[in-house]
Amino acid sequence: MNCDQIEELLSDLLDDELPDGARAGVEAHVAACERCTAAYRALVRTVRFVRSNANVTLEPGTPGGQYYAFTRAMMDEASTETPEEILINGAWGSPSQRSSP
Repeated sequence: MNCDQIEELLSDLLDDELPDGARAGVEAHVAACERCTAAYRALVRTVRFVRSNANVTLEPGTPGGQYYAFTRAMMDEASTETPEEILINGAWGSPSQRSSP
């Protein structure tokens, strides 16, 4: 298998969803390949980060809340703000929150 094929299987490796023969082949490749080792470690870190932040409250006005609003605006046509408005308001506050010089 080549690196592209292995990278497609890394998530299954992490979730222990590969048959034994395939698992052994993927593990051997990852152990011998710097590129795939780095990709697997990055996947492990990402999964660990997501799991550790799964219960974080996404309050409006917080970075997590702004990210949630931005993502929703990108994906949901019913959003009342555009992604650009969310980024601008998040960085400088909404127009009503800004102080005039």
